[in-house]
Amino acid sequence: MKTLPFAGAVLLALAAAPAWAQGPVAGTLTDGRGAALPGATITLTDVPGLGATTDAAGRFVLPAVPAGPHTLRASYVGYEALALPLQGQPGPQQLPALALATARNLTPEAVVTAARANERTGTAYQNVSREQLQARNFGQDIPYLLDQTPSVVTTSDAGTGVGYTGIRIRGTDGTRINVTLNGVPVNEAESHGVFFVDLPDLASSVQSIQVQRGAGPSTNGAGAFGASLNVETLGLRPKAYAEINNSAGSFGTWKSTVAAGTGLINNHFTVDARASRVQSEGYVDRGASRLKSLYLAGTYSDEKTLLRALIITGYETTYQSWYGLADSLLTKNRRYNEAGTDYGQHLPAYKNQTDNYQQDYYQFLISRQLTPRLNLSVTPFWTRGGGYYEEYKANQDFAQYGIGGPVYQPRTGGGFDTLTTTDVIRRRWLKTDLYGATYALQLQPKGTESLIQSFTIGGAVVNYRGQHFDELTWAQRGNDIPETGSRYAEEPNAHKLDVNSYARATVALGERLSAFGDLQFRYVNYELFAPDGSPNGGKSQQTIKFNFLNPKAGLTYQVKDGLAAYASYALAQREPTRTDYTDTPADRRPTAEMLNNFELGLRRTTGPIQWSANYYLMLYRNQLVLSGHLDDVGNPIHANVRDSYRTGLELQAAAVLARGLTFSPTATFSRNKINNYTDYLADYDNGGERGTAFRQTNISFSPSLTFAYTLEYEPLPGLRLATLARYAGRQYLDNTSTDSRSIAPYYVQDVRVRYLWHPGKLGFREIEIAGLLNNVLGAKYVNNGYTYGYISGGQTQYYNYYYPQALTSFLASVNLRW
Repeated sequence: MKTLPFAGAVLLALAAAPAWAQGPVAGTLTDGRGAALPGATITLTDVPGLGATTDAAGRFVLPAVPAGPHTLRASYVGYEALALPLQGQPGPQQLPALALATARNLTPEAVVTAARANERTGTAYQNVSREQLQARNFGQDIPYLLDQTPSVVTTSDAGTGVGYTGIRIRGTDGTRINVTLNGVPVNEAESHGVFFVDLPDLASSVQSIQVQRGAGPSTNGAGAFGASLNVETLGLRPKAYAEINNSAGSFGTWKSTVAAGTGLINNHFTVDARASRVQSEGYVDRGASRLKSLYLAGTYSDEKTLLRALIITGYETTYQSWYGLADSLLTKNRRYNEAGTDYGQHLPAYKNQTDNYQQDYYQFLISRQLTPRLNLSVTPFWTRGGGYYEEYKANQDFAQYGIGGPVYQPRTGGGFDTLTTTDVIRRRWLKTDLYGATYALQLQPKGTESLIQSFTIGGAVVNYRGQHFDELTWAQRGNDIPETGSRYAEEPNAHKLDVNSYARATVALGERLSAFGDLQFRYVNYELFAPDGSPNGGKSQQTIKFNFLNPKAGLTYQVKDGLAAYASYALAQREPTRTDYTDTPADRRPTAEMLNNFELGLRRTTGPIQWSANYYLMLYRNQLVLSGHLDDVGNPIHANVRDSYRTGLELQAAAVLARGLTFSPTATFSRNKINNYTDYLADYDNGGERGTAFRQTNISFSPSLTFAYTLEYEPLPGLRLATLARYAGRQYLDNTSTDSRSIAPYYVQDVRVRYLWHPGKLGFREIEIAGLLNNVLGAKYVNNGYTYGYISGGQTQYYNYYYPQALTSFLASVNLRW
């Protein structure tokens, strides 16, 4: 593949490094009483990418500060941020000791730390700031804003990053990635999936996202089997503000956002609001998206109390593009979409083959500082969802829809044809309610001399109710056709109770050594309508229960200032999804999965080049994988495999290589295997299935190499030029390691231009004009797909479907901020 651009960027940046590098700036940060503040963030507000994190003694080093005036910012949760002027100069300079004052208002950031990893938890993670998200936000979904983080592969059904998108981390898909919004579970309780299309333009209301790779610390919701995304919405903004952000570009893509906030009223109250509209016609034919969202938050805060009421609502209508494209059409018509044709049986395509869904989030955060060291937070919540997808189906049996018949149709030449089938239009509905409360009791240390550095007790009680039913909206023919909107299929409601509690502590074992421990208990009670194993193949309402005990532990050693080594172990367990039960015969019912996750790493947070190297080993027991089995209508189903693993090395760096030049590469080298696996194919010649055994094979959708990088240059104040790239190695569509059923490796290069202007007298706080040229090299690539096969007429036949991505395209934005 095309690796030369990546290598060339590295060589260019390294060659330029000595030309402009200036002297480092060092300092220490305390709480005003002399106690160090480890893990505080130090940045230069006018130099993107240049920052540092304080070590255990509160020390930091900003490498290669360019000559000239700057503004240094120091921030730490629970303290007022500090900003002071800094003059860059050749040679090293030592700043006087800096001290932060205790915050006058309790902030949401002080609460969200209960669910986040830190420099002492011995895990692999990355914090993505609001500024980093804003630089990427042209209207694409959150997965595309995170594609520069390690081990990430993104997908887009419509080919543009708008509409239905997905993310895989370390080869695990979205159903195994735990996502929380302010600590509240986001994963759909039955499918475990996360549908970012239901939260359009969420990035415009996000303060930060922490991407935790591996099992990570205990969190609310389904068990993390590959990663966690911990999303925090906007923090406390003390000054009034207003923003208008507009983006437009290829394929009719358009994003309009209006946001405003009151700032602190009477030093206690704030109100923040945002309204967004995103639309795109999609790269694939009829891959249109029409998305709307609203964000509203009201906050009361003082030194000891934080109350926040939050409403986020999102509505989406997308023309279905989830069918993919047959591989035979990739070189003929890669934008073809068979949706609305019922696999070619109905032409022209049905115009309203759409997916329609609304998701509403209601959260009420209550946080109280009980003592100077002890904080209690409780978040009652209700997430309500409802919607349907509409589809045209040809040649459907009357009986399935309650249509009377048969119908006798005159035959040419005399006689009658007896008709028992009809074309129909139907809607398949899902309505959900997820409600409950999360809680966390956090104990903070007295100072670095304290034995217990932190202690948290937390958990959640979550209830779920789900309705699945189908409606008939039209039938071509039949007798006694039911009324429009009549339900022809309805299941008893699904119920799920999810209760978890955890205790987590960090203990200082010496001046440089600390230990981390975390123990979670999770109870799941799931009631659903599924096959019951009866001789007639019947279904019934059933109750399935799980009890999971998940321990985690780690060690962190400060080798020297800014350089730390860590090691950790975590056990994660996860229940099967709804379809793992409903699509699987009772005699093949899957069991819960188990993951033993080991992490070993070294990271440097100071110096000219900040970097991390992380080795991981993920040993699975009873992992659910694609099996080759099909259900009674031909859909693929999962099966447990006893022995499988993922192991790899993740590398990451961030460096100011020259004056105004920053470089941030990541790379992951991995091995993803199943031992003693049997793949099955339906045998239509002899009935049943035929199995093929593999002693060892690759896990599907798990590339052995991924890398990404951002190279950004600021030739003039406010003007930033960047090139961004990502690469994914070969991904197999099934677990047979067959190249003909795989996604070819791909390399994609983007170019971005941003100009930030601070006009001052014109009343604007900031004006930003930006442009993004996607896939500048015009790579013809796909990033997702599926396959199925069978044996018929003595021949093995496979059918591959792919999701083609857009060729070169552009997006431009104008952002006005007051």
